[in-house]
Amino acid sequence: MDIASGSPNSRRPPSYALFILDGDSTATYPMISRHKLIRMIRERQPDMVAMDNVHELASEKAELVQMLRRLPASTRLVQVTGGDKPEALTRLARWNGISFNRLNPLEEAEVCARLAARGVGAVLSAFEDRTWIKVSRRRSPGRGGWSQNRYSRKIHGAVKGLAREVEKQLRESGLDFTSRAVEGLGGFTRAEFVVDSPRENIHINPGYYCDAQVRIAGIERPKLQFKPLLQRRGYIIVGLDPGTTTGIAALNLHGDLVDLVSAKEMSSSDVIEWIAARGRPLIVATDVFPTPGAVEKVKRSFNAVLYSPGMDVPAEEKISLAKVFGYKNDHERDALAASSSAFKKYKNKFMQVDKKVPTEIDPDEVKALVVKGYSIENAISELAEKPVPLEKEEPRAEVAEVEAPGVEALRVQSQQLSEQIRTLRSYVDDLKAELIEKDDALAGTRAKMERLKDKSSREVKRDHEIKIRDKEIERLRGILRSERKYIKKLKHDLGHKKKAENIEEIKGFRRLKTVEAFSKEKIMAASERWGIEKGDMVLIADASGGGPNTADLLINREIEALIVGSEMSPAILEHFNDRGLPVFSANEVQIQRIDGIAFVNPDEVVAARARWAERMKTRQAEAKAEWLESMIQEYRVERKKEERKKLKQV
Repeated sequence: MDIASGSPNSRRPPSYALFILDGDSTATYPMISRHKLIRMIRERQPDMVAMDNVHELASEKAELVQMLRRLPASTRLVQVTGGDKPEALTRLARWNGISFNRLNPLEEAEVCARLAARGVGAVLSAFEDRTWIKVSRRRSPGRGGWSQNRYSRKIHGAVKGLAREVEKQLRESGLDFTSRAVEGLGGFTRAEFVVDSPRENIHINPGYYCDAQVRIAGIERPKLQFKPLLQRRGYIIVGLDPGTTTGIAALNLHGDLVDLVSAKEMSSSDVIEWIAARGRPLIVATDVFPTPGAVEKVKRSFNAVLYSPGMDVPAEEKISLAKVFGYKNDHERDALAASSSAFKKYKNKFMQVDKKVPTEIDPDEVKALVVKGYSIENAISELAEKPVPLEKEEPRAEVAEVEAPGVEALRVQSQQLSEQIRTLRSYVDDLKAELIEKDDALAGTRAKMERLKDKSSREVKRDHEIKIRDKEIERLRGILRSERKYIKKLKHDLGHKKKAENIEEIKGFRRLKTVEAFSKEKIMAASERWGIEKGDMVLIADASGGGPNTADLLINREIEALIVGSEMSPAILEHFNDRGLPVFSANEVQIQRIDGIAFVNPDEVVAARARWAERMKTRQAEAKAEWLESMIQEYRVERKKEERKKLKQV
């Protein structure tokens, strides 16, 4: 197809010229609307829709993607001029022996169809090889009345049933997919599937099914891609390093790396198969002299030209040639050095071919003949062919004429000059079109510069405000991060507290609030984390250190008892006993840990408290006895002093 009138950018939809090629039969439509064109494509479901520029269907990417969604999944949209670097349609036609009137849209449409049939062009790919399927409600339940819940369950149940049916079909088809469902009252509100397969491989029909519906669409690529319609095997330069580990490098005729490999124990058939999969070997190169037999064998298999340096290449030169591409080992380096050295030898010739070759001749074919020994002029003459018109011309009656010597030579020269004139005119037309495009681009750039000048002053003022806001945002983000960390810590502590409460309720254990060490800092940290309050039981893992002031921090909180995991200073222990706070060792009370939380059996605590109370009674009795004995001693001392005074008086 080719655009016949109008433009996708205009308000009025454009019209198209259509040429249908179906085997040997053809059909033409000089002028049809875009709506009818799409309808015909949907009805016929052709293998390819070919044109010289896909943006003749839609100017914007979004509109083009939307149109592709309306086409059948099996139909390919082909741009015959190529993808990323389009070639002129006239040039492609000459290369394929076709001539046409470029001012006739119907003939351009025919050229596009015939070129696509020969495998020329690139397929537009707007979707990934993944498909999105969504099962959802056909109608919204709304607010409803008394029967609203029953109605919602009915709809959600239909969505769930349809989602299970879609999942079953995907599994039966052997397709890999991921799914996600949103629960609703009595079923699903929606379910989504991402299938790792193109849309044409999924045989599920979209549409409405009672209270549910199915939508299917390919996942759109972030950027349009063009894939070659027919992977052409171009000429390559092969560098080969045979041995126990074989290294192979393949470069194209522009010196770009096609592929690189190194592997152990590759047979000759494996090497030939690997090279044949990458292209047509024009040169087989080696970096050593004399040429190894394995290289000779590969060269004969492809009837290629052998390149040998005539002497062993130094390691420094190999590294210099191969480091541009990068390599993993010495075998890949040697293969790259051989192919790069061969390309370097023919590089100037290839550049001359690119300058001299006419537009209607493939330059790679000329380069192949030049490598095989042809001069550039002889190679071009060998490949020059007269274009074949689209329509068959009626045969003319041959008239035998007696021509003077040299007339035939003049006629050939005249034909060559006429062809050269046509080529130059086509080239001039292409240059004029490029000049118009560049003028339009320049005018647009100038207008953009004017707009940017107007915006520059506003942007300078705005930049200052943005900097101030960025600083404020960064400050607030820092506060937010610290608050989130604190909230996370509180949630973690709350979770531990809830676990402890559940264990206390279920198993009847008493929870211990743990302090890592007997110091003011650790007691304050544990109090902030666990909330040490009146009546709590506290476990000190490391009871060494600390003093009376540290002990008073726990005594003033009026805790019930203190359990120590290590030996405590006798003076501090006496201080706790004097203040009436029981201190138990870990040997007296068995400590159990559940999910990192310490617990004790209440019965063991009661028994330990009773033993502590007996010890306190004994301690008090001993203290009272010591006090009485000290009083008696003081009385005796006083009596002795009085008796001495009386004796002195007498």
